[in-house]
This record gives sequence, structure tokens and C-alpha cells, in this order.
Amino acid sequence: MEETVFINLLDQADRDLDSFPFWASFKRACAEHSIKGITSLTPGRQALLILWEASSQGKDAEGKIINSSIEGKDMDKKIEKLKSDLIGHFMNEEMDEEALRRFFKSIKNELRRKSNLK
Repeated sequence: MEETVFINLLDQADRDLDSFPFWASFKRACAEHSIKGITSLTPGRQALLILWEASSQGKDAEGKIINSSIEGKDMDKKIEKLKSDLIGHFMNEEMDEEALRRFFKSIKNELRRKSNLK
């Protein structure tokens, strides 16, 4: 899938989630802990990618943490499922702002590493 199509999918999911109060907390945490060096990474896009990383983690046979790729086949369906999972998990929950900041800070380096940024 082309990068522009992928970015459009992320932006559409971001706009759809804007109507939920919890989403502003996620985007605020991303703005406070932005990943430098990726010019096309808005707070909404960063939040979606971080939450994909967090929600798709598993372990392989050796116990090494692995992630399912958001790229590839059915990317639009993967983003739609992520969006629906987020709505289901946080619809009636209050966000712990400090825990959210720690969460984003803790995986920021992992995303930077995967993007081969220094």
C-alpha cells in the first residue's frame, strides 16, 4: 500500500476517534512525547501507531516479543478493528493522565528504533 493511502487511513481513523473524550488524552500525550525526525507523524497518527504496537504484541517460541505488522494485506480492516477496539475499551473509562504519559514515553524509543531513527 502506498504511504499516502496509509496516511489517509490513519487520518480518517483519527478524525473518527476525535468525537470520543479519551482520544484527546492520547493525542495530548503524543504531542508531549512526540517522535522527532518523522515529519509526517501527527499526534493522531502517532497515537494510532503506538496503540497498534501495544495491542498487537505477542511472544514467539523463544519468548521474544513480536508484533503483527499493520502494513500489508487488509490494512484498512486492521485500522478499523483497532479503532473499534479502542472505542470498546475506553468508552466508559476515565483516563489516568500520568499513566498515559508514562506509557507513551516507554514505547517512544521502540518506535524510533523501528523507524531506524537516531
